[in-house]
Amino acid sequence: MALIELDHIQKTYDLGLSKVPALRDIHFGIERGEFVAIVGQSGSGKSTLMNIIGCLDVPTAGSYRLSGRDVSTLSDDELADVRNLEIGFVFQSFQLLPRASALENVELPLIYRGVSKKERRDRAVSAMRMVGRSSASSTSCTRRATPSCWSRTSPSWRRAARGRCGWWTAW
Repeated sequence: MALIELDHIQKTYDLGLSKVPALRDIHFGIERGEFVAIVGQSGSGKSTLMNIIGCLDVPTAGSYRLSGRDVSTLSDDELADVRNLEIGFVFQSFQLLPRASALENVELPLIYRGVSKKERRDRAVSAMRMVGRSSASSTSCTRRATPSCWSRTSPSWRRAARGRCGWWTAW
């Protein structure tokens, strides 16, 4: 069973007098541990597809199964749990909190999961060390998040920010 299964996904935006098809008959699966890139021209539906995969939007037609569950049958609370516990998000603009340190930015998703302060700090420091930020507890990585402290373009922070999610999306 694939981790993500999309079957004949369609998304059409109703603009009143006109309908704009954003996705037409998308069909594929992604296995656990598989790396996939979704590429295309501007306006080709990449963000729409990522919003559906990330459980932020729903398709107009077709079915989406995540870990064997039909996403369309999940309640709002269940979808919130999926987004909180199973999916990590890294947005194109990175969404780092500029007033928080790099370490605090890594800790943030764990707050929403109800992880204790000590465990959050331990897990965040460990995650940063795993991606080459061995001085995670020093002032060099606890000062406010700036490009010089924690490069916004570094793929390593994305891995650290996952917070042990089953999978994550980036766009």
